[in-house]
Amino acid sequence: MNTPVLETKRLILRPFRQDDARTVFECWESDPDVAKYMFWTSHNDIEKTKEWILFELGQIEKEDWFRFAIVKKETDELIGTVLIYYEEEVQNWEIAYNLGKKYWKQGYATEAVRQVLIFANKELGLKEVVGRYAKENQASGNVMKKLGFQYEKDIPYECNNGKVKREGVQCRWIKFI
Repeated sequence: MNTPVLETKRLILRPFRQDDARTVFECWESDPDVAKYMFWTSHNDIEKTKEWILFELGQIEKEDWFRFAIVKKETDELIGTVLIYYEEEVQNWEIAYNLGKKYWKQGYATEAVRQVLIFANKELGLKEVVGRYAKENQASGNVMKKLGFQYEKDIPYECNNGKVKREGVQCRWIKFI
């Protein structure tokens, strides 16, 4: 199944396009504050972002990887990303997301992740999804709590390609039948 286009009241969630590279780089990939709690390292060169976009374009038809660009309907601004994918490490599907800093604390992450969870349940038949976040990143923890994720356990949490070790939390969203 190709990554579909999803819609919420304020957002369009769509596959990435090659011409998104400049916006992605400027909005979040070059921002160390956005990367602070992420598994990846911020990009200091747009060429890295172009490579990332090409990688994502190669994933669009996969059955276990659904990466969405988060776009504001009203302005057509690309503001972030949400991903649901099968993670071997946890033997389950996992959700991941991030937004450009100027879009934080406006409910966009919650709105986008909620829609992807609906997709995951209805279209992929998933009954549970794992979420992980750094304990210091309470904003991400709050998103998961709002969406009904339940604490499962404390975990080691690596950021910036393993260069930074933090304490983390693993939680689980369960869709009751």
